[in-house]
Amino acid sequence: MDKVDVRFPQPAKPGAANLPKNAFERATALVDLMVRLSALLERESAAVRARRPAKELAQIVKDKQPMTLVYEEVSRLLRVDREGLMALPPEMKTALKEATGKLYAATADNAEALRVGSEAQKVMVDTVVGVLTKQQKAPSTAYAAHMGGGRGYSPPPSGPRTSAAINTRL
Repeated sequence: MDKVDVRFPQPAKPGAANLPKNAFERATALVDLMVRLSALLERESAAVRARRPAKELAQIVKDKQPMTLVYEEVSRLLRVDREGLMALPPEMKTALKEATGKLYAATADNAEALRVGSEAQKVMVDTVVGVLTKQQKAPSTAYAAHMGGGRGYSPPPSGPRTSAAINTRL
C-alpha cells in the first residue's frame, strides 16, 4: 500500500481512464486505435524519408506514445478475456485480423525507415567530423617545418581553421 503523507493533503488523483468494459467494446476500440496508429506510423515513416525537421518528428513521437500505451493496455485486456474474445462476431474477428496485419506492416516499414534514416545521419555526422578534424589539425609547436623549415617564429594558427567544432549530440 502506498504511504500517504497526512500532513500535506494532496488533491485526489483522477480515476482510471475510460477503458472499454466488455470484449466487443475493447475489440472495436482496438481496431480503431490500430487503424489510427498505422496511419501515424506511415506518416512518421514518410516524414523520416523526406527528412522533415526534428520538431515535426518530435510531434509525431509525442502523438504516438499515448496511443501505444493505450494499445498495449486494451490489447492486454482483450487477450485476458478469452471467453469474450471467442464470443466476438466473425466480422469483428476479421476486422481485428486486418487491422493487426496493417499495423504489423506499418510497424515494419517504420522500423526500416528509422534504421535507414539513422544510418544516413551517422554517415553524415561522421563525414562532417572527419572534415573538421582534418581542418583542426594544427602544428603542435610554433617552429614547424611548414613555417619555413624551423627558422624563425610565427604564432600558432588561429581563425576559421582552428575554431570549427561540431555538436555530436543529436
